[in-house]
Amino acid sequence: MPIEQPQAIRTIFFDVGFTLLHPYPSLPEICHQVCQKLHLHVHLDEVRERMHVAEDYFLRQQRLNRHTWASEQAIKEFWIGYYMNLLRPFVEEHDEPRLYQLAQAINQEFEKHTSWQMYPDVLPTLDTLRAHGYSLGAVSDWGIALGPILRHLRLTKYFDCLLISAATRYAKPSPMLYDLALQRCNAVADYTLHVGDSYVQDVLGAYGWYHPGPVES
Repeated sequence: MPIEQPQAIRTIFFDVGFTLLHPYPSLPEICHQVCQKLHLHVHLDEVRERMHVAEDYFLRQQRLNRHTWASEQAIKEFWIGYYMNLLRPFVEEHDEPRLYQLAQAINQEFEKHTSWQMYPDVLPTLDTLRAHGYSLGAVSDWGIALGPILRHLRLTKYFDCLLISAATRYAKPSPMLYDLALQRCNAVADYTLHVGDSYVQDVLGAYGWYHPGPVES
């Protein structure tokens, strides 16, 4: 009978956005659909061409305030600003209320589970890990809407703990978020892996388990 190695991995945490889930059908298409519903007639290709501007806004704001994701209100304000930047050329000049209305509607659309889809390898991976006895958790920079999204997609049954930044009031790459995940899963850092898509938020954040202090901003 094989004996488990004393330092074998026992717990695996996953990021959610762009690790387990991605926008469906895509971010530009969802924005375009909302615009059509609200009678802003813009071509999908025009929205796609503006994505680099929106991403520049995302990265700039991320650098300015890494603690955005620790507040539900700050997260909503962040995304509304993101979508306003994306759509600004398509709205009549100075019509800020109209632009805000569109951005708010898009943000609300992304709070629905129908705007998200699992990557095809997610369920086979989680099923296999569960079958081999691993403890699993999710650690994500997201608003409180993530809980219902995961429930509707029937993913919560896989996780022994779910850490949402807006609910915990800690955001990546703060080691405090990961320490809390360890506590809730009754896990030990030496025997735990974290899987994510961001070097700063996921790799450096999890690295803070072993080297607390320098990672926190």
